[in-house]
Amino acid sequence: MKGKICLVTGASSGIGLGTVLQLVKRGARVIMASRPGEKADRAFQEARRRAAYSGAEVEWLPIDLASFSSIERFVREFEKRWPRLNALFNCAGVQYLKRVETTAGLEAMLAVNYLGHFLLTNLLYTRLKAGQPAVVITVSGRGHKRTLGEGWVAGRIDFDDLQSQRKFNFIRAGKQSVLARILFTYELARRWRGRDIYVTTLCPGLTRTGLVRHLPWPARLYFHLRCLVEGAQSPEDAGHHLVYLAERPDLRTIHGRYFEVRRGRLVEVRSSPASYDLETARRLWTVSEELVGRKFEY
Repeated sequence: MKGKICLVTGASSGIGLGTVLQLVKRGARVIMASRPGEKADRAFQEARRRAAYSGAEVEWLPIDLASFSSIERFVREFEKRWPRLNALFNCAGVQYLKRVETTAGLEAMLAVNYLGHFLLTNLLYTRLKAGQPAVVITVSGRGHKRTLGEGWVAGRIDFDDLQSQRKFNFIRAGKQSVLARILFTYELARRWRGRDIYVTTLCPGLTRTGLVRHLPWPARLYFHLRCLVEGAQSPEDAGHHLVYLAERPDLRTIHGRYFEVRRGRLVEVRSSPASYDLETARRLWTVSEELVGRKFEY
């Protein structure tokens, strides 16, 4: 990754920051993208401190993935300053117990976890094309499946109530946003096939992050107990798995694939049956274009 231009969302904490630190270790040129604030300042200073020992370059740009206008401003600034993009790491994510709306009136988990990355990735197409071979790696998760640890309900895209306006359940809304990321990855892989831009998605494994901070204490306690019993990894260890995919000598081997960390090893596995539904993927793409107010054709 030395000298490659890499962009990481959610870079102020969690897996996003862990990915930044892994890239810095390898001498990459890293652009940290996150909302401004003390947390972002601390993360940026830590990344710069480590970059002094590796020869990496680190810069930070503000972005709010809940705001489409913020994303568009970010992309305009990025295009002014960098001629290409070699690797995009979509790491940002939120989780809320109650329904939260963005300024555009969209359900926040779907907006930040999925729609913001849908818009950002598509708007960066020309810079990714200039960085060929380029890679887009999106964090998803095994939580979209029926699992004992994540809830015995599989994720699905509810087109009749996509914004959870009629009924909100934080587990179902979270699973829907994760499934949407996977469907987006697969659809993007089909649309960008043969363009030397490779896309993949992964569950980096149980990681000690602050994602559950907005959940009620029983849910937070359950998460922390799982981390203790299952030996959860650090965000930097999780970031290693993302960078490992980006470093593959033949990126065609990861294109349109889904990976999970199992017993400390990153392996390719099948995602849920719903994630392979072509009609759902195409419909979701069309609906997403309508919601972000942009149409993308390649």
